[in-house]
Amino acid sequence: MRGLTRLRRATDTLFFRLVLLVVLAVISSQMFTLWLAARERTHLVSQQLYTEVVNTLADLEGMLDVLPRAERPRFLESYNRPGLPQLLPSDAANGIEFAERLPSLGAALGERLSRGLGEPVPVRWRRLGDRNELWVSVHVVGQQYWLVLPLGRFTGGTTHAIWLAATLASLLAMVVAFLIAWRVTRPLIRLADAAHQLGEGQTPAPVPPTGPHEIVSFTRRFNSMVGALDAAARERRLMLAGLSHDLRTPLTRLKLSVELQPDNTDREGMLDDIDELSRIVRQFIDFARSEEVLHREPVALAELADSVVARFRREDLDVHLERHTDAELQLDPLAMERLLSNLIENARRYGATPIVVTVDADDAGVRLTVTDQGAGIPAAQREAALAPFERLAEHRGTDGGSGLGLAIVSRIVKQHEGVLRFLDPDDGGFAVQVTLPRQ
Repeated sequence: MRGLTRLRRATDTLFFRLVLLVVLAVISSQMFTLWLAARERTHLVSQQLYTEVVNTLADLEGMLDVLPRAERPRFLESYNRPGLPQLLPSDAANGIEFAERLPSLGAALGERLSRGLGEPVPVRWRRLGDRNELWVSVHVVGQQYWLVLPLGRFTGGTTHAIWLAATLASLLAMVVAFLIAWRVTRPLIRLADAAHQLGEGQTPAPVPPTGPHEIVSFTRRFNSMVGALDAAARERRLMLAGLSHDLRTPLTRLKLSVELQPDNTDREGMLDDIDELSRIVRQFIDFARSEEVLHREPVALAELADSVVARFRREDLDVHLERHTDAELQLDPLAMERLLSNLIENARRYGATPIVVTVDADDAGVRLTVTDQGAGIPAAQREAALAPFERLAEHRGTDGGSGLGLAIVSRIVKQHEGVLRFLDPDDGGFAVQVTLPRQ
């Protein structure tokens, strides 16, 4: 199945189609040229044969006409020589096996002789090993004869030379087709790779503008677009980071002031609101950092998950870890810590305890799964829940969230070339699973 999939992908590429187009055009033109050359050669050879037959018949007619009928057979015995045209009596064809199908050369000669002599002229083709003979039924001095023409000099190696030249020309054209297709598609492949990196949240390096004029123009526009997107992303990160940083200082002062106030009925609520604002500011900072370039290093995902789970357990959250692998992956540890923290925080805020964090592995890679006992996200809203600042209607305005938790998770998963899935376990609850590739 993998072989068929790879073959299908290869045949769907622009490179393959360009090569196929040129190869088919070359083969079609060569076949037409060979057919035309063979047709013209048959026409010329049949014309030469016709001339030779007419001249031979004229000579024999003149020589036999002056001889008595009794002396004609003895004359023909001395006249007929191997390798040269021979005039044989009509019964000489008895017992001889002729070819069932008359080649185009014989058919063309028979048609020409019939037109020239004004009567149907039977023609037969005889194969003698590597030699061929053409038997033509003619009338000479009022009697029926067979004029036998050896075709050695008319069926030489010319056709072989033509086929060899056509094959060499086709091979040369195919090589040129491969080079042209490669030069045309190479810039497009670079653009596709750069677009893939852009889709994964990375900023690709500028693509060299090479190739045809249209591709060069498209490449320059693509590079300009990437530059504009990168500049906009930097400005957004700077704005989010600056705004979040500026908000943390007054929030810290405000919390300190509230804590120093005497106990009253509003004090705890005010502290909770300040903590919510601090949490939202922290998510803004995490969202801005999730666009930064990853700093990968070998990370044991189970060890990292153990550290994050221990931090939440110190906050009296009912969460525990199930580790089934100690595999190391090339990851950004800070980004993965943010990812797992957001998943556990979402499970605490919108799900129900106990929360189980599982780290295991399969052929696809290493899997990180966070399972809670809540109702989860409705299937129709799961795709929308990954968008930044998108919050479910039942939680909008009631939980103090910012709608960035799953957006941060989704971006980090894409940067690590992983897969994010929402699962509904058979024993109830809701699970978010992240699969990270080993390489």
